[in-house]
Amino acid sequence: MESYQNNMTWGEPPLPKGPEHFGERLKTVIGKQSVASFSRDCGVSEASMRKYLKTDTVPGIDSVAMIASCTGRSLTWLITGEGDPFTDNARQEHFSEEDIKKWWGLIFDALDVENKTKIIHAFQQGGLSSVFHPSLATSKAVKIKG
Repeated sequence: MESYQNNMTWGEPPLPKGPEHFGERLKTVIGKQSVASFSRDCGVSEASMRKYLKTDTVPGIDSVAMIASCTGRSLTWLITGEGDPFTDNARQEHFSEEDIKKWWGLIFDALDVENKTKIIHAFQQGGLSSVFHPSLATSKAVKIKG
């Protein structure tokens, strides 16, 4: 499973709000991944995915739920553009091993080579406290489902 690229960067203007702009948010979520690959990963037909990208067609809730589950994006944000893109899913306390691998893939894909190298060097030199803000490095561990 290929992880989607997160093309949202700090300082970019926000995406338009409203269900009719779903395709614009979807394009951002897909990033550099091919539509065919992203469609397979999410379990939504490629034809439907292309329709959402090219028109103001709003997908059914089942398709949006599959995309949200695949990408870790908020249903509310995907549908309306309102709120935090990750709010619905980012505060889970229990992650499966598969979820953890998916999130590490998303994090890895969002970083450029220079930042990946900096993180590796920081971890080698000082462990978690060198990579994360102290409040994150000492916070309650996330439980793994399974």
